[in-house]
Amino acid sequence: MARYEVAPTKTNMQRVKRDLSFAEQGWELLDQKRKILVVELMGLIDRAVEAQEEVEKRLETAYRALDQAMLRMGRRELGIVSLGMHMRSDIKFSERRVMGVSIPKVRVEIDDKSPYVAAAESSVWMDESVLRFREVLKLLGQLAEARIALMRLAREVAKTVRRVNALEKIFIPDYNETLKYIVMSLEEMDREAFFVNKLVKDRLQQRKEAAT
Repeated sequence: MARYEVAPTKTNMQRVKRDLSFAEQGWELLDQKRKILVVELMGLIDRAVEAQEEVEKRLETAYRALDQAMLRMGRRELGIVSLGMHMRSDIKFSERRVMGVSIPKVRVEIDDKSPYVAAAESSVWMDESVLRFREVLKLLGQLAEARIALMRLAREVAKTVRRVNALEKIFIPDYNETLKYIVMSLEEMDREAFFVNKLVKDRLQQRKEAAT
């Protein structure tokens, strides 16, 4: 708010005071929101890192088991057997809200109808690889949940920080400067009015004395 765009009147002074109070309250609320979101964000970063590390570790174990199954059964036989496996997965979504931000909840459900294949067609390593990849699938749901939540919270934190900075560095200083300008202008006008009134009173007194 440029101060020269506001007429120095008492009505405008009251309006600027209300706007300043509203801006200060908004800053306090947004600053609290920023702090809460940052705390939530830091916790999510740890969760995302842990989930990423766990997925990588479980994937490594799963692929080792798959390699052993391929060595014992052969790639072609393993592919044929895998086509007859009885396993389905379903992903369910829900959400929770943190300071107005939608945080996803991802749940991976596996319809596991074991045995996956006939015992004569399988090997212990194939069963092991199925088990390991099954674990990885559930962990991927957790990782996706953490990453999506992290992106949404990071976006909201950045937006909130911009608003806090705008209020703190632009709007509140402008309102304060405008209020200061109006108050000083009104005081100056009061001094001028007092001086003019005094001059008029003195002149009237002089004329009255001259008339007598």
